[in-house]
Amino acid sequence: MKKSLLFIGALALIVLSSLGAQSTSSGSANGMTFNGATGLIIVPDARIGWGNSKFGLDIGYGFVWTGDQDMDHLPRFSMSIAQVVEIHGLFHFGNDSHADFKNMVLGAKFKLVEKGGSALALGGDIEFDNRAPDGGNDQVSSKIYLAATYGGKFFNAPAVTTATIGWQMFEAGNFAFQFVYGMGFSMSLFPQTFDNHVFWITDFGNFSYAVYRPNINAGSRGAFNTGIRIRPFKKGRFKMVIDLLGTDLLDAGQRGLGMSISGGLAF
Repeated sequence: MKKSLLFIGALALIVLSSLGAQSTSSGSANGMTFNGATGLIIVPDARIGWGNSKFGLDIGYGFVWTGDQDMDHLPRFSMSIAQVVEIHGLFHFGNDSHADFKNMVLGAKFKLVEKGGSALALGGDIEFDNRAPDGGNDQVSSKIYLAATYGGKFFNAPAVTTATIGWQMFEAGNFAFQFVYGMGFSMSLFPQTFDNHVFWITDFGNFSYAVYRPNINAGSRGAFNTGIRIRPFKKGRFKMVIDLLGTDLLDAGQRGLGMSISGGLAF
């Protein structure tokens, strides 16, 4: 299973990266990942939410449902500052027999460079676990990552590819230094028909929106996620992005459905 996921992700990365660079805006919409960072589904990209405004604010809500009463509620926020810095956060609530506040994730991203259809960013996040597995006090996890994003075409449709690598330095207060990676793409669907309002998004990674108790369980063999991203408005100082998703689709017993809606204003 892990080899299959690696092959799918690597194939998408190699094919899309070989097709030439262009503007990233036509192949993707600046939507939120499930932990609030600008990006795909669980994989952040190298852009920020508002790359053409001095300040922008986005808020969003998402959920991941894996059957019965097992649902994660994921309210999020993101702030874009000076076109190069993004600060984001997630408040992770459960809907199981312990329905309560689970985790809080705070993160930041700094865009190192953007030229043409390519961008590079350095980011990281810190997670405060509200219910430690051993029943002890709240514990902290953190990771850092480097994200690269670039544009091209796939079957003559605008597409954007992202690859992310990094280190999970702490897990529940313990030094870990575990290698993390993710990759994925966003492709405009039938751009002549939908005028770059509808996108196919896909990603795969060995991390999730939270270290503990996320309904996308990427900890052992990675998670493959895919779905449709809809951008009703694509110009001006207001934006809205809606995601309809299938999560962790290659692992029986862990497959789920996800939905996300986010909107924001530029100032």
